[in-house]
Amino acid sequence: MKKNIIQGITVGTGLICLGSWLAELGGILSSWIAALVLVLVFPFFIIALGLWWRASQREGDYPFLGY
Repeated sequence: MKKNIIQGITVGTGLICLGSWLAELGGILSSWIAALVLVLVFPFFIIALGLWWRASQREGDYPFLGY
């Protein structure tokens, strides 16, 4: 994957996490729905963040993250 695609995924999932937290603070979402959104989306954010840090700007593969 290219770095700009991974960056978009990272920003998108981060905004979803931040939005659900702010919506819960503002009383728009109930706390269990906000927690459910965070539990479902946060792992994707962490994986995308790791891939984004490892990806290079030039064409080619990125280093192995490990198990």
